Amino acid sequence: MSTRTIDICIVGAGPRGTVALERICANVPSLSPGQDVHVHVVDPYPAGGGRVWKFDQPRELLMNTVAGDVTVFTDPTVTCDGPLTPGPTQYQWARMVADGRVTDVSDEAKAEAAQMEAWSYASRAFQGEYLGWAFWHIVDRAPAEVSVSVHRTRAVSVTESADGLQEVRLEGEDLPLRVDAVVLAQGHYDVAPTTREQELVDFAARHGLHYVAPDSPAEADLSWVRAGEPVIVRGLGLNFYDYMILLSEGRGGHFVTDGDTLRYLPSGQEPVMYAGSGRGMPYRARAEIKQEVVPRYKPDFITATEIAELRLGAGTGRTDFRRDLFPLVAKEVAWVYYRALLKDTAPGAHARLVAEFPALTWGSPRLERLIEELVPDPELRFDWQRLDRPADGLGFAGQAAFRDWITGQLAEDLRHSRLGPERSAVKAAAAVMRDLREEVRAVISHQGISGTSYRDHIDRWFSGLNNYAASGPPATRVAQLLALVRAGVVEPLGPRMRVSTGDGDFRASSPEVPGIEVRAHALVEAHLPLTDVRRATDPLLASLRAAGECRAHVIPDAEGAGYETGGLDVTESTFQVVRGDGTPHPARFSYGPPVESVQWVTAIGARPHVNSRTLLQGDSIARSCLRQGMARLARLGTEESRGTTVPLAG
Repeated sequence: MSTRTIDICIVGAGPRGTVALERICANVPSLSPGQDVHVHVVDPYPAGGGRVWKFDQPRELLMNTVAGDVTVFTDPTVTCDGPLTPGPTQYQWARMVADGRVTDVSDEAKAEAAQMEAWSYASRAFQGEYLGWAFWHIVDRAPAEVSVSVHRTRAVSVTESADGLQEVRLEGEDLPLRVDAVVLAQGHYDVAPTTREQELVDFAARHGLHYVAPDSPAEADLSWVRAGEPVIVRGLGLNFYDYMILLSEGRGGHFVTDGDTLRYLPSGQEPVMYAGSGRGMPYRARAEIKQEVVPRYKPDFITATEIAELRLGAGTGRTDFRRDLFPLVAKEVAWVYYRALLKDTAPGAHARLVAEFPALTWGSPRLERLIEELVPDPELRFDWQRLDRPADGLGFAGQAAFRDWITGQLAEDLRHSRLGPERSAVKAAAAVMRDLREEVRAVISHQGISGTSYRDHIDRWFSGLNNYAASGPPATRVAQLLALVRAGVVEPLGPRMRVSTGDGDFRASSPEVPGIEVRAHALVEAHLPLTDVRRATDPLLASLRAAGECRAHVIPDAEGAGYETGGLDVTESTFQVVRGDGTPHPARFSYGPPVESVQWVTAIGARPHVNSRTLLQGDSIARSCLRQGMARLARLGTEESRGTTVPLAG
């Protein structure tokens, strides 16, 4: 580096690294006019897509966000301090590809773009190409003062030199990068296995079995899975749907439409997937909404005033999610659900709901009576317990009974998905649950509730429920699952699935479904590992923690030690990495999945037209990095004017 240049290092070239780069470029003209800025982007994977959105992953793997809801660019709704620099959403970019305005893409991407609508679900490989284009588009359009170097390797450590610069050491490089600021944007990083996972790894090794630990399905080696053999799949979330498709369509099978039904034609190379989870029900399908821009729901009850009042207790450990915030969430969801349920079928009841519901307290006898009078059928009332655990108390006679029940559930879920939130109260409620994540995040993040409440109510309950109900797969995936169950390729196990080991194999069963215990030589964990800086094997994060230069986030309780999470601790407004002694580092920043639990639901990418939190945070971090560099140059100028410094060699 030259002492006259502002140097910034972004570790991670995925979506958040790309956003950080774009925001640096956007802010240079106003924060460091005429000043040379050099940005180093470090990632062994392709710039833009990074590890998760690699170009070469199977095209069968889909996103669970529609093309019109994906971006890395700001738009007029974004209230950041830096200037807005609009760019195409994924869907708009697809139109550019289809129209021939973008040509440097794969033939597969061109074919996909030609068929894409705003409500289509792109392949993950397509997303990788969009992000790669966006990254280099940002580089090409950067101000003349900005230069960008991409380092296709890993950052292994960050230390601070005597002159206050950050020295980022790269794998395979002798000299470190000397920079003014570092942005940690690694996304999901590698962690050591838990004690139980290591036990399963060791058991599999001793007995010649196969154990697939929590990981991205795109990176899992499934070549050993043999046709017709049983495979236990634990988890029924988004990763399950990926494994499901890799081991069916990815093995040469085909889905065909037969009237209104989807059928699966096996290739003969598929295993039999015995799949289950604690809930026993796969993630529900996203609603089909055929419009390009879907405005975010504006809450009626979780208002800015309510959020501000709840935030008064932040850091004290006094606020409880179930007691203080969930009643507002439940009331908001019920408000949307019952209005959608009654608006066309019972206009008189709808009018009464609108007149009386808002003034009543959630859970009060008066509100419960109102709902009972307006919706006499208990099966039509919104029930959080039934939503969360739909199989509880049903008493299945055996595996066939459970299979019949779950195929009925999947078919009904598909019906509601195709109706969409305008005609399905169920999907209207799911849509508002998704949108309310912003209000929930505003309250509970940065120690907004007690540590005990965060652990028990968020980590162990609400996060999973919200994802299950509101962040599921495309409806096509649920239709495919239904076809695979009917074809005998997927065999659903019951709720409260148990996995054990014994006599040289893995075993799975459900206490709710008598008469079946599956024995298999393979167990697949169909979920991602939890990001946990305490177990990080990512060399950069591991070295920072070992040196006391970062720490796990702790959420206090009013009494007691609080809850130590696995999130990388950062400051609330500036996202500076907090050191082991509790002091924020002025030149190190992080956002996204590494800071999960400091902020809630950080893995969600930037969404256009909704004042995206990711874009706001990227802008704040970019401006802090530039200010850090400008402050050093100001100090250097002062020292030179006094004759107290000798410029370093470039």
